[in-house]
Amino acid sequence: MNILLELTNDLGYLAMFVFSWLVFLGFPLPNEISAALAGAITEWKQYNPWIAFFSTYSGIVTCGVFGYWIGRGVGPNFIQKRTRKKSFALLKKSQEWLHQYGAISISFSYFIPGVRLFMPYIVGASRIPFGRFVVFAFPSAFIWCLLFFNIGRYFPSTFKIMIENLSLVLAGVSVVVLAILILFSIYKKKKHRKQTLLKEDER
Repeated sequence: MNILLELTNDLGYLAMFVFSWLVFLGFPLPNEISAALAGAITEWKQYNPWIAFFSTYSGIVTCGVFGYWIGRGVGPNFIQKRTRKKSFALLKKSQEWLHQYGAISISFSYFIPGVRLFMPYIVGASRIPFGRFVVFAFPSAFIWCLLFFNIGRYFPSTFKIMIENLSLVLAGVSVVVLAILILFSIYKKKKHRKQTLLKEDER
């Protein structure tokens, strides 16, 4: 993290935008830590929290947008070939989530470590309209970023330990909530189908 701290000394608020891109390009640091670090630096250096937060948030969503257009450019065949390789397990997992749960999985992917990085590629390659991607991705990215940014801001000395535990909890909760939504959707469809059949019988 020393490199990131040095970046802050050189770039100020812009460094918090760069944090997300470094992670996106392969820097060995979890997204959660980079977002929380931005919040912690806000306290350490007495930065304006609003400017710092939106710099961090802008970095996260622009990475997602870039990933979306890359996926849209390379197309589904390219993604499909990569998902057959064991080294691309998370890419395959993201694809399975999108196909199984639909666009709502875009929102929940932000709370699943690893999956959030690959989901924009899959969404783009699946030719889901960009506007639909924005509707599901941007609000979730905002909530996710706000949560971890404030963890770093209010607990600058202990945020690492907190995040390790919280990430697992959020991932578990996201899976459970998503499963409940899917079951509810299936129930509603079956109920609607049953009502339609009853109306047809009455005729």
